[in-house]
Amino acid sequence: MTRIASRVSQLNGEGALAVYSRAKELERQGRSIIHLELGEPDFHPAAPVVDALRNAVAAGRDRYCSTRGVPALRQAIAEYLKRTRSVHAAAEQIIVAPGCKMALSLTMMALVEPGDEVLYPDPGFPIYPSFTRGLGATAVAYGLEEKNKFQPDVGEIAQKITPGTKMLIFNSPNNPTGTVFSDAVLERNSPRSPPSTTYGFLPTRSTRACCSAENISPSGRSPAWRSAP
Repeated sequence: MTRIASRVSQLNGEGALAVYSRAKELERQGRSIIHLELGEPDFHPAAPVVDALRNAVAAGRDRYCSTRGVPALRQAIAEYLKRTRSVHAAAEQIIVAPGCKMALSLTMMALVEPGDEVLYPDPGFPIYPSFTRGLGATAVAYGLEEKNKFQPDVGEIAQKITPGTKMLIFNSPNNPTGTVFSDAVLERNSPRSPPSTTYGFLPTRSTRACCSAENISPSGRSPAWRSAP
């Protein structure tokens, strides 16, 4: 029997996907199901996005592209960041990833070593603690509680940062609470990186919904689609 790498035992799937699979089975049996498990929009991709894809395929633009992303797209992203957020990033500094999980995994594999600590929001995206454990690091949760309007408790985060902390993950607007972290919270956390090797990683669901994080994320979204701003 093939031996599976031990790190796989540290990974766990998303409960929402398991519920979704079961719900689809019931639908195939003729049951009427109201889906509350996945954050799937109830609309299709916008017509301009569909037209752009159709035209690109018709024009033969269906080959491999640069592994860092289509150069014209990276240049457009750089110009967008400069125009809307005064972030001066060159196209060469931008990488386009096919979804948040890929961007997160590449970032964490580049920065996190076995034995490091990664702070992540709870509730939050299940991949945060799962991938942290898969890298041999320790996942440390900080709470998002209703009494704080689901804003991070800066004091709690400060207490949990240690010399072993390598990464502090923020997610704004948060998944699943939908909370946009306030400017005050972001400003109070920005200098809280005692070890020189601590990194902040701020995945967002929409750059237009949260303009404090200096990263790019989809402004348009539909399952398996990603449209740049």
